Amino acid sequence: MKLENKLTMKQLRALLAVADTASFTLAARRLHITQPAVSMQIRELETIVGEVLVDGRREIRLTPAGDILVRRAREVMTALESAGVELLARRGVVAGTVEIVAVSTAEYFVPRLLAELNTRYPDIRFVMSVQNRDGVHARLAEQRMVVAIMGAPPRNIPVTAVPFAPHALSFVAAPDHELAGKKAIPPASLTDERLLLRERGSGTRDHLERYLKTHGVRPYRADELGSNETLKQAAMAGLGVALLSHHVFGMELAAGRLARLDVSGTPVLRQWNVVVRSDLTVTPAVRAVFDFLRDNGASLMRDLMEGGLAV
Repeated sequence: MKLENKLTMKQLRALLAVADTASFTLAARRLHITQPAVSMQIRELETIVGEVLVDGRREIRLTPAGDILVRRAREVMTALESAGVELLARRGVVAGTVEIVAVSTAEYFVPRLLAELNTRYPDIRFVMSVQNRDGVHARLAEQRMVVAIMGAPPRNIPVTAVPFAPHALSFVAAPDHELAGKKAIPPASLTDERLLLRERGSGTRDHLERYLKTHGVRPYRADELGSNETLKQAAMAGLGVALLSHHVFGMELAAGRLARLDVSGTPVLRQWNVVVRSDLTVTPAVRAVFDFLRDNGASLMRDLMEGGLAV
């Protein structure tokens, strides 16, 4: 079977898109073609191989033959990308794909950093995902080269971590909250408040619990609501008090929809870190991203804060 003489790159891309999305419709959107065109590419590929590759009787899934071809197709695409990167490198151009994994709070500013990166390295392609802290740790533990944007780096994984910008967190509430506008609020005042919490595994949740423990505060009620956005909306609605990153609520504060509470011991000051595995080979593209954030992250974040992203 001389597959290399018969199949096409279009067919392989269609198969990979179906494998990644488990949907002919989503695969078509990813490839910017019609769904019938995707189906036609798969049928042609199955005719060449002589076996069914995608079983769609109940749900879209690969057959054993499909698994084999997808695995090898990924190797082909990776090899071709590597060849392109090496050819560009001969001309002094940094290129390639960089996987970025960011903690959920960082999603408020990382896209802007990537936009600046793109102006300097237009041949680097980014694949970004957002996780809570435990999720970022899990991605780093996979032994694959990803660039993590997070707070404190993991201690049980071999990593290189460099702080690139300060990170402040404060308590916020609705503007008509009884503590809004007061100065030097003692931490004990939080005892009577309904606190809004991120999920376990979140760095923000850890910062809050550490603050409360340090100041001996046991709130009368604490509700776990999940995401930063949910906490922010709940605080604006008057449901309670939340500890949030300044990156999360800057615009709402400026618009008068939230109030930052002047609780003693806040803002809680931490650092943003750019993190990579120290035991894996770093590609030129990853090195460019790492060095860029190390050298320019602080000034870029300062510009974002002055522009109203954070306070």
